[in-house]
Amino acid sequence: MTTPEPVTRDDLIAAFHAARDEIGAYFAGLPAPVFLNGTAERWSPAHHLDHLIRSNAPVTAGLNIPRHLLAPRDPGEGSRSYAGVRAEYHAALARGQKAFGRYLPEPRDDQAGLVARYRDGLDALLGALGTWADGDLDTCNMLHPVLGNISVREMLYFTLYHNWHHQDGVRLLFGQDATR
Repeated sequence: MTTPEPVTRDDLIAAFHAARDEIGAYFAGLPAPVFLNGTAERWSPAHHLDHLIRSNAPVTAGLNIPRHLLAPRDPGEGSRSYAGVRAEYHAALARGQKAFGRYLPEPRDDQAGLVARYRDGLDALLGALGTWADGDLDTCNMLHPVLGNISVREMLYFTLYHNWHHQDGVRLLFGQDATR
């Protein structure tokens, strides 16, 4: 992410717009043979992008659930920072956590189709996020499959970082500098 770490809802909206544009353009610009070169064990860029599509969709669905149906957060319990969520995710990866179940990629679309689905998915997330007030992001919990019950704000921090993390993983595969 080339912008400062997000704090507010408006920061998150700007950061997700940047992710949609920059990550989408990066994956769209890869040569087709490179984009598709991989296996279920050694993911191709197509696998990474499909995984992001699969991972972003439940967050969007959660943002669209009526607030009163989400688990309430204990009053006074704040949300961790973007850096704090990132550190917890890195700790889970260090313990050997990997994608599983519905988050395992099975790319079936061509490159243009996957990139379009990725961008459309982030547009849907942005639309759902736009219905939330900044303060409400700390009043409800969402269940993350690895991090457990975390605030909506923390889920958004995770989701944003997760997108950049996978782009960086692909960049490293090709000897390019990772930016996060």
